[in-house]
Amino acid sequence: MYQQYADMGIEERVAWIRADRWLETADARAALARLEDLLSYPPRDRMPCLLLYGDTGMGKTKIVRKFLRDHQPTFDRGTGVTTMPVVAMQMPAEPVERDVYGELLNAMSAPGPGGDATFRLKNTCRTLMRKMGVRMLIIDEIHAMLTGTYRQQRVFLNVIRFLANDLKVPLICAGT
Repeated sequence: MYQQYADMGIEERVAWIRADRWLETADARAALARLEDLLSYPPRDRMPCLLLYGDTGMGKTKIVRKFLRDHQPTFDRGTGVTTMPVVAMQMPAEPVERDVYGELLNAMSAPGPGGDATFRLKNTCRTLMRKMGVRMLIIDEIHAMLTGTYRQQRVFLNVIRFLANDLKVPLICAGT
């Protein structure tokens, strides 16, 4: 199975060894199956959510990236509309509402916040997510919210709950 790699030159073998790869495990398979189930969930007032929790280096981000590869955005040249079933963002360094919306816009390849007010950013995110047909929101490194004050943490939790409830999409959080 690996003979072809053994026959490569030294630099090519080193590059192959250093490359990222997906390793299928029972836990990863179960997590991906659960994500697929949540993605196909019909919209309702209280959508089910999921927390992928584990120690550092256990593959949470790999699972998220594999799921994203399997559900990439598509662009319709006829309508000029991009459909993005899954939006994944990384938690900002601090749980500040404005930064959360900025990261969300960045995840959708939309222009950054500029000088816009938080209310305008929130509406822009909601509008874009509806137009792009977003059916799931993933937030990686969710534990970064703990760097904020108690008040910032409460505001952040309300922001993500609001988005999940308003858009009727499952919220997936991954972190340690």
